[in-house]
Amino acid sequence: MTGTRRQTRRRGRWLAWITVIAVMLWPALAAAHASLVASDPAADSVLAAPPQSFALTFNEPVTALRLQLIDPRGQSHPVSAIDQDGATLRFKPPAPLGEGAHLLSWRVSSADGHPIGGALTFWIGTPGQRLPAIEVPDDPMRRTAIWLTRIAFELMLLMAVGGAAFLGWIAANPSRGARAGCAAAALLGLVTLSLSVGLQGLDVLDLPLSRIGEAAVWRAGGSGSFGDTAALSGIALMVALLSLRWRGWNARLLSLGAVAGLGTAFAVSGHAATAEPRALASAAVWVHGVSLALWIGALLPLALAIGKRDTAPATLRRFSRTIPLAIVALLISGVALAAVELGTVDALWQSDYGRVLLGKLALVLGLLGLALWNRVRLTPRLMAGEATAVRTMRASIFAELMLVIAILGVAGLWRFTPPPRSVAVQSAEVVHLHTERAMATVTLTPGHAGPIAITVLLQTADEAPLAAQALTVSLANPGAGIEPLSAEAQKAADGQWQARLTAPVPGTWTLTLGVLISDFEKVNLEAPIVIR
Repeated sequence: MTGTRRQTRRRGRWLAWITVIAVMLWPALAAAHASLVASDPAADSVLAAPPQSFALTFNEPVTALRLQLIDPRGQSHPVSAIDQDGATLRFKPPAPLGEGAHLLSWRVSSADGHPIGGALTFWIGTPGQRLPAIEVPDDPMRRTAIWLTRIAFELMLLMAVGGAAFLGWIAANPSRGARAGCAAAALLGLVTLSLSVGLQGLDVLDLPLSRIGEAAVWRAGGSGSFGDTAALSGIALMVALLSLRWRGWNARLLSLGAVAGLGTAFAVSGHAATAEPRALASAAVWVHGVSLALWIGALLPLALAIGKRDTAPATLRRFSRTIPLAIVALLISGVALAAVELGTVDALWQSDYGRVLLGKLALVLGLLGLALWNRVRLTPRLMAGEATAVRTMRASIFAELMLVIAILGVAGLWRFTPPPRSVAVQSAEVVHLHTERAMATVTLTPGHAGPIAITVLLQTADEAPLAAQALTVSLANPGAGIEPLSAEAQKAADGQWQARLTAPVPGTWTLTLGVLISDFEKVNLEAPIVIR
């Protein structure tokens, strides 16, 4: 019998080590939040003839979900044949194009698992005609369901995985109630995780809640980086459940594997996990998730442990020694992520993402203040054996959990709010100009009123580099009473030309390039552009 027990324990240790290694070696995918950086035809362009092809270029490879062309009569023509060339989607017009305003609507899935969409308008013939009607889908019920499910899932994930780590490494002789509570959190986490996959599929395919039972919805939800996050989260929850059935080093190693899996799950998808520099952002997200789980997951089993007079002092001493390290790691990683995502300090109050962060920080400060009060005022009373201190500490821990739910709710708004770094990419305007003698790709950053950095790539008609002697860039807005603003462009080391101009007001401007090819030949390229 003794030999059987030893063999069982040996197998348990091997299983624990294998689980830890498997979770830690799971490939962390590098991804980014996609944004449209160029299109052909350009947004709000006026074409003399119907285009023979279309191109949408993003800042990273994407997966096309739905593309449709709305003609001047408001009829929708879906695009089915799409060729992907790296980060560019190319396709032919799905129907003959007549004169008037056309609208190209697109929806793609970015590498961070979030679906994004947009639309651009172009005119054939006379500009300024009435735009085709298009219904912009907005499903508040679906968005609310995604938000609420995310809060519930993340709370259960943190409580289950962090609770298993607390019981394995900190708690002295953990009770059955604590184990049962962590197990219940893990089971509820698996349920909410499954629901999250279905809701993700609805969001990807842009379908209402009534379609959640369709197989295609669940396939779409389980694909991409979100599917990797869901798989890793499910593994972490099941490993946490398994650790609750063991004791000693088997339980500790399994809980360590669950914590590592949780951190990796956070690091493979989402805005913060995919920012540049990738290595720093992914590492910061991993540390942030792990430290958050170790803190939040300890609250419920700690509330149960402090009621046991024989083991409470030992548990409190261990908790008091270890949890400050997790909080420091949480704060450092949070500051690093905020710096990466915001880019500039003023984005903290000038962007929706920054305002959400301010709300989260206010709640975090309240949580830290409550935790400090527990440590300085209540813990000594508990260690002294005061009977009323147990009730007060449990009430304080309950308040901490309420603050955690509020923090998760505020942070969940980021699911629908792109970070400033992503918006900065989207703000660039790319225009293509061409004649029989030369053509140019012009990038205006940012594409809104104010100082604008202009970069020009000159090419011949057959897309070979064009060796020009000089280049003049001009912007004019006669409708606003603004005469042409001109600047001599300077040639950079990469062969592109650079200039800076200021567009003081938004509206439709005329961009003119004066290309001096030789002492005897000059080519002018001109096109209307929209300054937001």
